[in-house]
Amino acid sequence: MDKSFYTIRSMAEKLDVSEKTIYRMLTDNQIPCGVKIGGQWRFRADAVDAWVNARTNLDSGRGKADSTISVASALDQGTVLYRIHGTNRDECINELLASLPYMAEIDHQALKVSIFTRESIASSSMQGIAVIGISDERPLYFPKSMVLLAFLEKPADFKALDGAATEAFFLVLPANRAEQGILETRLARLCQDEPFRSMIKEQLPRHEILAAIMGREEEIFIVPNKNRSKKTRQ
Repeated sequence: MDKSFYTIRSMAEKLDVSEKTIYRMLTDNQIPCGVKIGGQWRFRADAVDAWVNARTNLDSGRGKADSTISVASALDQGTVLYRIHGTNRDECINELLASLPYMAEIDHQALKVSIFTRESIASSSMQGIAVIGISDERPLYFPKSMVLLAFLEKPADFKALDGAATEAFFLVLPANRAEQGILETRLARLCQDEPFRSMIKEQLPRHEILAAIMGREEEIFIVPNKNRSKKTRQ
């Protein structure tokens, strides 16, 4: 095959996903530049390279990292969504991204590739809650760090290592690598906390979730003085 085209296998290697994922992405119209030649899929190399390079931010994000960032503040910047449909991880993530009109300017395909690249290594779901993030190999960064929380209409198969169906998942969309690490570390610790897991699974209204997460963070982590002062003034 002419080197100006990628095959299914070479496309999978380039995106660091399985060949099955490439076929699924084709079915969902998630990959541009694909044509069938002799009954087999081929992808124009120059077009694919341009797509990946244009849509994948390879730097470490912009702006100074906020070392005091909390899950509650990032969730306040993000959103809480209820009754997300889907029987598996891919369907649920697709539904979540389709439900975010204010993110219309974001390339959802590049975001999906980054998310699925990371999740393909091992599912982030444990005890019914997943903490999903972007891949270090295909990073994407946003103007402000956000955390999205999605409640599923029905428990779904996220291929969790413990075999438990997933009831809710967090999606971390960071402004830079440092804030990504802080938020994911905080969420990982929170999800080890049984009261936190029980609270999340209750699917409370957004304002109650924010207040409850803030409370758990203050109990588990050291809260910066400026945050304490702000809360006292309120």
